[in-house]
Amino acid sequence: MKRALPWAALAVLALACALRWDGLARWPIDGDELYSLFDVREILAGRSWPEGVKSHPLGYLGMAGAVALFGEGEGALRLFAALTGAAAVAALLFIRRDAVPRAVAFVAGSAAAASPWLLFHAQEARFYGPLLLCATLATLWALPGPGRRPVSAACAALAAMLCHPSAWLLVPCLLWPALVSRPARVRWALVVGAIVGLGLVLLLAGTAVVDVVQAALTRRATAHYDALHLVAGLGYNVGPGVGLLAAIGALAAWRTRTEGDLQLLLSACLPPFVLLLGAFAGVSMQQRYAMASVPAMLLLAGRGLVPLAQPRPALWGGALLAALLPGLPWLIDYRSQGDRSDFRAAAAWIDEHAGPEDNIVADEHLLLDLYLREEGALADRSLIEAPAPAQKLWTLARHRHDCWVVVKRSRLPVAYGEDFKAWLDQHFIERARIGSDPPPLVRHDNQLLILQRRERVLEKPR
Repeated sequence: MKRALPWAALAVLALACALRWDGLARWPIDGDELYSLFDVREILAGRSWPEGVKSHPLGYLGMAGAVALFGEGEGALRLFAALTGAAAVAALLFIRRDAVPRAVAFVAGSAAAASPWLLFHAQEARFYGPLLLCATLATLWALPGPGRRPVSAACAALAAMLCHPSAWLLVPCLLWPALVSRPARVRWALVVGAIVGLGLVLLLAGTAVVDVVQAALTRRATAHYDALHLVAGLGYNVGPGVGLLAAIGALAAWRTRTEGDLQLLLSACLPPFVLLLGAFAGVSMQQRYAMASVPAMLLLAGRGLVPLAQPRPALWGGALLAALLPGLPWLIDYRSQGDRSDFRAAAAWIDEHAGPEDNIVADEHLLLDLYLREEGALADRSLIEAPAPAQKLWTLARHRHDCWVVVKRSRLPVAYGEDFKAWLDQHFIERARIGSDPPPLVRHDNQLLILQRRERVLEKPR
């Protein structure tokens, strides 16, 4: 079996690369990718960097470099994330054989390669692909053993912080186990080095990081991503099978409590725990903010599977497949539509059916506008963001030109509000659905609904 593992690891890496390449340029831009596009345009135009770029520039610079080389397009915008996402899988599979047994590395790399969540972020024009790579390298290089590279681990941790501020939570996880077994002078040198590194990040970011924290705190009363969302979302995205193996591995690591085990435990548990405390305090927390802890979770999952299968190595493949099986429906669905709302197809449908003077109300209207500009006929239309104010809704109902609405089905009625939903039910009829129904076990519904006004309303409702 030991002889077969290197070839199996190469096959896993090939699968990871194929999954991350397929659809890279085919999936339409969705969600926050649009803001990445706008920020990359600002960078390449030589204008002042936006605040988000100042606080965590590495991912943006990678996107800007790819766009500068290959031209603006979905594939170029996502290329840096795809390359770093695949490199993270390679790092888990092949780095630090002195500290990570080959079998553990194979489980961790396989889980990363087949994870729909990590696949999405490796094909998303954001900064979570490079964050995963930098966090993986920092976690691996900091592990005790002949291959430990403290300076390289520190540089990788700094690079992770330059991808996203959430990586700051990984720094104490990497430092503390090493501090316990070091002389006092070395401890102080490591602490001072960490403080200097954090100061450098803050200096480069200016006030951007402080602004980001303040913005999160001011959303306390209306936090959309609460503690339940954080726990359920992280559990769903990591996967129940992989999560169970990680829990078993965590128990085994706690029993031994070696320096390496403590580091993995801290790296896997401390960032989500801090995020959970923030969520309980009312701060909006998303599961992707725990991305820096994912490499340690996957390594613990490998540690949890290997002892179970050691008595009968033939059970390895079956146990690993069983752990990955819950994510298979999501992975299959992902290959059909990229886990995205298809605003490109919606724009093509609207361009074909709407008149040049018609009113168009759209969720994430800037995305629809982006693809309408590619279609041409409705490129100069001024779109209205959904949900519109009540007075605007009445104006649209009585306007002499027709009205079309493009909304996400999953957001009806909660995200848009009952008044907007009632307005749609009263005055509009569904004309098209863009995207397919999600399969069982997949919670993401990315369908877009296109609705048309039934008839013009002449009397204002009382």
